[in-house]
Amino acid sequence: MAADGRPQHTDWPGVALGVTCGILVALCVGKMPPALPLLQQDLGLNLREVGWVVSLFSTIATLCAAGMGLLSGRVGAWRFTLAGLCALVTGGLMGAASDSYALLLASRILEGTGQIAIVVSVPAMLTALSAPHQTRLVLALWSAYMPLGISLALLTAPLLLEDGRWRLLWTLIAGVTAVCAVWMGLWRSRYAHPRPAARSLDWRKLTGGLRQIVPWVLALSFTFYAIQFFTVMTFLPTWAIQERGLSLRTASLLTAVVIFFNAGGSVLGASLLQRGLRGSSLIMTAHVVVGLSACAIFSDWLPDAVRFGACLSLNLIGGTLPAATLSASPRLARSPDQIASLQGLFLQGSNLGQFAAAPLVTWAVTLSGTVPDWSHALPLMALCATIGLGLGIFARARGL
Repeated sequence: MAADGRPQHTDWPGVALGVTCGILVALCVGKMPPALPLLQQDLGLNLREVGWVVSLFSTIATLCAAGMGLLSGRVGAWRFTLAGLCALVTGGLMGAASDSYALLLASRILEGTGQIAIVVSVPAMLTALSAPHQTRLVLALWSAYMPLGISLALLTAPLLLEDGRWRLLWTLIAGVTAVCAVWMGLWRSRYAHPRPAARSLDWRKLTGGLRQIVPWVLALSFTFYAIQFFTVMTFLPTWAIQERGLSLRTASLLTAVVIFFNAGGSVLGASLLQRGLRGSSLIMTAHVVVGLSACAIFSDWLPDAVRFGACLSLNLIGGTLPAATLSASPRLARSPDQIASLQGLFLQGSNLGQFAAAPLVTWAVTLSGTVPDWSHALPLMALCATIGLGLGIFARARGL
């Protein structure tokens, strides 16, 4: 045991369980898009109701993630994670039994709250489980949870949804989550650190990490990356189905492959960070490559193979940015109970980008008329990349 209470060797089984919690969160996010036609048919949802069901998680995260991170630091990461898992199970079962829009929306609110509780809390536990020299590696690997879970959902969900069994999909995910929650409970002694904040609540101490400029710069950098990422992920299936005549299954497979490359980018980022590369170098490189790739993707004069290759490069190199950002929290936190609030801030920045992407891109591609012209997204992509690069340079000047 190190002097600061950290282990000398990383507890990899404990890390694996924590990452599994994140993948379950991503499954709950990724299960919704392919199931939407069935939900509309079974529950009679209109487009406005569909929009709320889909965007609820990003809305809650945009508004509440940093605050929930502060609460996690106060309550304790293990307790908050376990509460989040229980919320996922309850919300999933409630959604499987829903027979109305109101009940489905309530289930998504419960799931969304649980998802955020897990995402802001698990990194603090992983930090406590990792040896000091492997902390950045562990947290960079953690950043792969979302692309891994979403690609898994896109690959497996159609197998159940072909027969209209969306309720079974909800129940299966809730069942696996329940097993994970029991496992987390049985391994409580493994996650004894970080301990909850002292009973005499010191908000100044808890918010210490948020009263620095670098975390806000990293969160804003994450926002501009997320705008480009979610724009491309919106464009890819639309382009594949409407312009190239591919089937929904083929389009989903292509999207899953592209998102899986994003998980590979997180692993690549973890490896580079472990080798001593500065996080700001990854952030700057990611913004440059993502910007150039996005411009290539929306250049309709390029061959399809080149544009698809640009999708892969955007996700592979772009995946190093979440790894560099999320792994910076232990360095920026002045005490272990500040890690969750920093993770919440980064999550808030990412979801702000997701939240802003749809209206910004819709405005850009319909400037010339009602028929979308995706080439008009080029200036927006270039602007996001340029601002992101500037933020990376600023973070580097501040020592990141």
